[in-house]
Amino acid sequence: MLREYVIARDPVYAQNLFGLGSSYFVAGRLDEAVASFRTLATLSPGLPWVQHLIGQVLLHKGEPEAALAAMQQESHEDRKLAGLAVAYHALGQAAESDAALAELIEKHGQAKAYRIALVLAFRGEADRAFEWLDKAVEHNDLGLPWIAVEKEAANIHDDPRWLPFLESIGKSPEQLAAIEFEVALPQ
Repeated sequence: MLREYVIARDPVYAQNLFGLGSSYFVAGRLDEAVASFRTLATLSPGLPWVQHLIGQVLLHKGEPEAALAAMQQESHEDRKLAGLAVAYHALGQAAESDAALAELIEKHGQAKAYRIALVLAFRGEADRAFEWLDKAVEHNDLGLPWIAVEKEAANIHDDPRWLPFLESIGKSPEQLAAIEFEVALPQ
């Protein structure tokens, strides 16, 4: 993996560790993703989003208690609230999940429509998730380029609106497969 090559040459640069952890997560290499994000947290304590990312990976590893503990440490408020909403949901604590989601919507609704949509998708609330995805498009939310690989959106992948939505923003499997690029690995 190209990111591993980069890390081997500069193992302490935060952006590289973030990218490596994200790549591992998308590739389903969950233990390596957690390790990369934990290294990042050690090297850059207090860096926003890191605890949220650790929590996301732990959720997908089937460790909701550990995920909740990580989400509670997140310093970035909207990521913390989104993380708490999904972790509490995974733990079957509906009231706590609802409260975190309500606070996220109240405080960050317009600016974080994409993040709200992901929480709703994770919770299996497809209708509301698509409403918030439409708001994310309307507000040019910066999270949208990630939608095709977001694990939190997995619960809405079978919805008949999913592929048309991806196509409308240029992220359908066919559109992505048609992009030609070549990566030359360094010698």
